[in-house]
Amino acid sequence: MARMIKPSEGTRDVSSGGCNSLNLNHLLLASLGGLAAGAAAFVGESFLRRRRTHQGACMGNKDQKIAPLIGRKDSSRRSNLERFSYYVARQLGFEDPNECPQLCKLANAYLMKTKGYNENVYEYLVNEAEADSLYIHLLEEFERCILTYFAFNWTQSSNLISQILSDESDQKVPKLKDFVMAATRKQRFERVTKDLKVKRVFSTLVEEMKAINISSSGGSGEPHCTEVMSPVAHNKRSPVLLFMGGGMGAGKSTVLKDILQEPFWSEAGGDAVVIEADAFKETDVIYRALSSRGHHDDMLQTAELVHQSSTDAASSLLVTALNEGRDVIMDGTLAWAPFLEQTITMARNVHKHRYRMGVGYKVSEDGTTTEEYWRQETEQNGKQQNLKPYRIELVGVVCDAYLAVVRGIRRALMVKRAVRVRSQLQSHKSFANAFPKYCKLVDNARLYCTNAVAGPPQLIAWKSGNSNLLVDPEEIECLRRVSNLNPDAESINELYTDPNVLSKPGSVWNDIVLAPSRPKLQKQLTDAIRKIEKAQATQFSC
Repeated sequence: MARMIKPSEGTRDVSSGGCNSLNLNHLLLASLGGLAAGAAAFVGESFLRRRRTHQGACMGNKDQKIAPLIGRKDSSRRSNLERFSYYVARQLGFEDPNECPQLCKLANAYLMKTKGYNENVYEYLVNEAEADSLYIHLLEEFERCILTYFAFNWTQSSNLISQILSDESDQKVPKLKDFVMAATRKQRFERVTKDLKVKRVFSTLVEEMKAINISSSGGSGEPHCTEVMSPVAHNKRSPVLLFMGGGMGAGKSTVLKDILQEPFWSEAGGDAVVIEADAFKETDVIYRALSSRGHHDDMLQTAELVHQSSTDAASSLLVTALNEGRDVIMDGTLAWAPFLEQTITMARNVHKHRYRMGVGYKVSEDGTTTEEYWRQETEQNGKQQNLKPYRIELVGVVCDAYLAVVRGIRRALMVKRAVRVRSQLQSHKSFANAFPKYCKLVDNARLYCTNAVAGPPQLIAWKSGNSNLLVDPEEIECLRRVSNLNPDAESINELYTDPNVLSKPGSVWNDIVLAPSRPKLQKQLTDAIRKIEKAQATQFSC
């Protein structure tokens, strides 16, 4: 079950760090580091200017206004990104956002989905002659602005999220507190981790028990095997292992909701064990302790801090559920092929042998990498597993990667949990490249595309039994496009090798963002909004 990789074959990125006592050499290095940082900032600014010039060339002068404005703060090295509300105002033709303060508030409320945002938008337009149509057009314009606003400046997504979540007054000048919080992040994280280390072990165990429905019976302390856990629960059929795979923000949750309505899962889904690393992440006591402090700049690092522990908890739950012959739904990116291949091998044999977690991904001193995610247990007392073999199914979900980035950033605003855009793009590319191979390892497979902004997921490929993968020849192009994306892209314009992809019919960017009817609708909205804002300004002045 172990997979060995020689140093020449490459390894994952592995980093380690340490702490030394402070001395004069360190102070000298620190001062030199400050000079280097200043030089790097200058180079970085030049790089940003060149990149923006390149973006403008890719878009053409006609569409340059779609990209959010970006500048520099006088007293900070951070880029000063145009606020979403100001961006919406500019897209509607207002040079100064102070001309439409109510619109700006509504735009922010819509972005954050604050309570009653829809009602507030309608109330804003209610006195207009065509209030109903204006209401629909304004919501559509908000959606278009969201699609375009988050389609750029991806390396600065963390700053962008912090800016949106922070109060407007906090953004006028950088606070000393922000710099202190960034400088002390490592020490704060280490302190919280140390204080909650023991509590985390018990808390994670409780969450695993909840997920698999194990409870103590009669206070005896013995684990109680429920009817659905017992092998007799599957005496009429094989248990099912369903893999839900796709890059972060692909729309797996949406597709899963539909699948759970299908005849089989509508009956079996209630007793199935659903495994999702993000669920453990959100219940992790360390994650909750750090998140509850409301430091938006820590959001990304907090999620990364608990990533490995949540992955381990999900793996522990998976092997336990398979050993018991439960129906299992595993929701993840499935971006790392060796892990999934070993998991499928385990599932093919778990009806005969019990398994436990292996050592995982390890790098030895000589650089050799070992991957052993699962280890077969030796039979105790001559006993063997006596279950029915698993039926293994795969449901993949793909979409244009920039849509996933937009969804991911917006979700970060909702649930206060973020991922790096590069990691997100890489997960999409890796899954898209591995999907055809995965299909050969499972019994049944389906692939859905979630490009439709307001429509249902579309089935674009399927496989049953030993048959070959059948595909929709036109729609499968989405999978091929994602498999060749650039994970280092700074914006939508650098995402694909073919720059004409965005302007082709059927592209969300072409059909929604660049829709020919948009300028006319924007003009109607601008006229109505200008009238409303002037009336409200006059009312308040009186």
